[in-house]
Amino acid sequence: MPEIWIPFGPVETLVTIQAENLGTVVDERAEKGTVDSERLLETAKAAAAFFVCDVRPSTLELIKDLSPAISSSDGTKVFSAAPRRVESAVPELRGRVYTLPPPVKLGGDEKPVLSAELTAPGKKVFAGTASPDPYFGISDPRVEACLNWVANSSREAAKGTKSLEPTPFRKTLHYDRLEDLTQRFTHSTFLTVVPRGGKLRTVMEDAPFDAVRNGFPKVEMSPAKALVIGAGGRGYDDSLSSSLRSVWGATAGLRKAGTLLLIAECSEGLGSTTLEMLATGRLPMEAARKQDRAAVGMEEVFYLNKLKDEYDVLLLSGLPEVYASQKLGLTTAKGSGEAVGRLLNKVGRSGKVNVVTRASECRPSA
Repeated sequence: MPEIWIPFGPVETLVTIQAENLGTVVDERAEKGTVDSERLLETAKAAAAFFVCDVRPSTLELIKDLSPAISSSDGTKVFSAAPRRVESAVPELRGRVYTLPPPVKLGGDEKPVLSAELTAPGKKVFAGTASPDPYFGISDPRVEACLNWVANSSREAAKGTKSLEPTPFRKTLHYDRLEDLTQRFTHSTFLTVVPRGGKLRTVMEDAPFDAVRNGFPKVEMSPAKALVIGAGGRGYDDSLSSSLRSVWGATAGLRKAGTLLLIAECSEGLGSTTLEMLATGRLPMEAARKQDRAAVGMEEVFYLNKLKDEYDVLLLSGLPEVYASQKLGLTTAKGSGEAVGRLLNKVGRSGKVNVVTRASECRPSA
């Protein structure tokens, strides 16, 4: 019986599916591409401020590679939204990574406001890993820098929203709005990691959207009765919010009304204010469905409901049952054996099951 290991937070969980039921397995292996290490070290060494835009494993791998250049200058400031995670992964920077909360505009003004460090004198380097996103098309250092350090950036991205249909790997108006904001950052360089198998494969400097998208290999899958999706492991499945955003590049491998098993640890809980309001009853589901689509955070509700409306969703996670099942209406399983057993019962003896171990790296061919 084939054994497939799927990332689950910092570890992996075993999924076994009988050979006669197993369809296409998309399991990208770690692969190191061409990286101009010398040039990257020079770029990092010249930075007056270095911004770690996310804490995905491949981003932290890059930061560790660049740490000799970053730490060689006492004047280089290092910022992250999760400084302890960075310092834990890169001990060479311990005690040197700081938070930089976005400024708060008083008086009810909802215009974007940049943190002062984004326009301060000196060269700035922003580093992060690209991943498919249903709202922005791709989440990359430009997007994450705005969400982390520009007040009201989410509101700016949501302006004029007419559709929330998930469009991973397609540049959206939401992305354009945040990209425009980054034009106000002074003396800035963006280092975008394209991963493979959860590891750093290549690093692109100031790459346009299309170049980053084309760094992900296309995946061919015929739709099956069932699909097992791993959100991507630590850095991608930390919360239900991030996991919901990861899956859409892989759903081409599932028939409408098919059964979807989402494997995501969700160690940090729900991950968004809107989902927390749903789970605690402060925002009833029916009321949420009627909310203005341009409202900040409503895309989270849309993606959750779209998954439930179009597929039979089964969740394997660390979320409390009271939230996942009773409040959000998701069918849950307590272990991979139980989850796969339910899945196979639904597809029948001859039904095919596709598997995508890392949806965060899955680019559909169409």
